[in-house]
Amino acid sequence: MARSLTVEKEMTIERSAFLRTLERALPHARIASDGDRITVEDDDGTLEITLSDERVRRIASLALPVLTARFRYVDHADPAGHLARLEVSFQRGGG
Repeated sequence: MARSLTVEKEMTIERSAFLRTLERALPHARIASDGDRITVEDDDGTLEITLSDERVRRIASLALPVLTARFRYVDHADPAGHLARLEVSFQRGGG
């Protein structure tokens, strides 16, 4: 049964790094980008991503790139599971 899900996330990442990470995370998907809109299609369904303009968050002398990503799953077999796997791909190490 196909389902839909929409989630908005504020992410500390540059737009170019977001696109590279998305392509690595979903190597078998068909990814099309048109400005701020990205469409991801695979055997499970369709994911539409809308990106905000990139902005900077300053913490003391640290400047971090930030954007808001809206993930909208349309007729997808497992949107919550797919998003959980995708989130793991965007995690960065630290310490």
